[in-house]
Amino acid sequence: MHIDLKHITDLHKRELAYHIGMAGAKEGISIGELMEKCSMVQDADLGLERTAVWRRLKQLSQEGLVQLIDAGSRRSAYYIPTDALRRAALHMHLSTDAQARPRVAYDHGLLNSYIPNKTRYLRPDELEGLRVACAPGTLERGERQDRDMRRFMSDLSYASSRLEGVDYGHLATKSFFEEDTPISNMAPVDRKVLMNHFQAAKFIIEGIRQPTREGDVGINEHDIRSIHAILSSGLLTNPMHQGAMRSTAVKIGSSSYIPPVIPAEIKRLFGQVVQKAAQIKDPYEQSLFLLVHLPYLQPFYDCNKRVARLCTNIPLLRNGILPISWLDVNKDDMEIGLAAVYEQRDPRILAEVYVQACHRSFESFTITRAARDPDEIDLRYDNQLRQVIRSVVLENGAVTAPSSVDRSDSAGFMDRVTEIVGACLGNPFVGAAYGLRLPDIERFAAAREAESSVSEESPRVAEIH
Repeated sequence: MHIDLKHITDLHKRELAYHIGMAGAKEGISIGELMEKCSMVQDADLGLERTAVWRRLKQLSQEGLVQLIDAGSRRSAYYIPTDALRRAALHMHLSTDAQARPRVAYDHGLLNSYIPNKTRYLRPDELEGLRVACAPGTLERGERQDRDMRRFMSDLSYASSRLEGVDYGHLATKSFFEEDTPISNMAPVDRKVLMNHFQAAKFIIEGIRQPTREGDVGINEHDIRSIHAILSSGLLTNPMHQGAMRSTAVKIGSSSYIPPVIPAEIKRLFGQVVQKAAQIKDPYEQSLFLLVHLPYLQPFYDCNKRVARLCTNIPLLRNGILPISWLDVNKDDMEIGLAAVYEQRDPRILAEVYVQACHRSFESFTITRAARDPDEIDLRYDNQLRQVIRSVVLENGAVTAPSSVDRSDSAGFMDRVTEIVGACLGNPFVGAAYGLRLPDIERFAAAREAESSVSEESPRVAEIH
């Protein structure tokens, strides 16, 4: 649910909602603390009676924006904002001048309090939903899948660059990568941002195999710094800063957050972030942890958020999970999620953005696979495939590769025949492309089932005799 506090015309109610929304999602805010913060409510001329305050708080609760935790009396009760109200309050908070907001320093407690495999940023229902949508081991790697991955690299390069303000349109960007079609009026720096994203995605995808092997890209300082070096190539004034821990202060636009400044502390915290991330067993939780803590620390001179977005895919790919392209993520949602971490030390909203990005990316992969390019074997050996598939189904023939199939393609050819025959059994309409009708498939299926039954019974017959 998305709400806009500016649409609440009752200014007193809006102020109450704002301060509850800015309160901690876990600890909430007491009525005493709330009244102290609401200057308009307490104004001598425009203020409200307590009964009017209670009435507005009740309305917010009935509207599903606030949860009242009754501690026995009104004075001891406290109010917890829903995620929707926190998001709306943060949106209003960020619309104010960052220079006028209180400065917020790096809080070591956010990292120190996280205990790998005990602390969870993802809620149980979110994690279960992700596992249902794409369980570990789902992703297969092969020639066809690698073509899908190239499309993914184009999508990721476009989407992550768009979140940095570089947007020349999705279709134009895909053509730029996949067909080498130039984009008119593209600034050189924007071209470099796009190309760096593509190379960083390639570094991760081609550096992780299935199953993973020693030396594959992983959650370690060297690989994360390498990803930064690729993403920042040609974009930093000093090339020595590529992949290097920063030694100067950085400012985050539109935020009052101040990242750590002392170089030794930045280096130590970076090592601690990577070490804790590597200990997390669940790939989704591990992925989200990186998305939270790399931008929060800001270990590099620039490109910290893009490093985090690309690094989220390392745990996923290593565990056979489809990667995240960030294609349909709203830029404002991402900024608000990060702001909640920066200024509120609260990863909840960013976790919502992450879960949404995963689901949308998984759906996109499914659509891409449904409309994929023809298999190379299909294109090269259309007649041979037709002959062998018909022989297998109509005559119970063997799965073989004819002499007209190149020896280097024979294994792939037979795999393709087996795949299509299996598809015919699951969906008889597949056979129509090979001149097979429903009765043909049904006879073949019955023969297969009979063979299977004989195979299962034969050991028992042997025992009887």
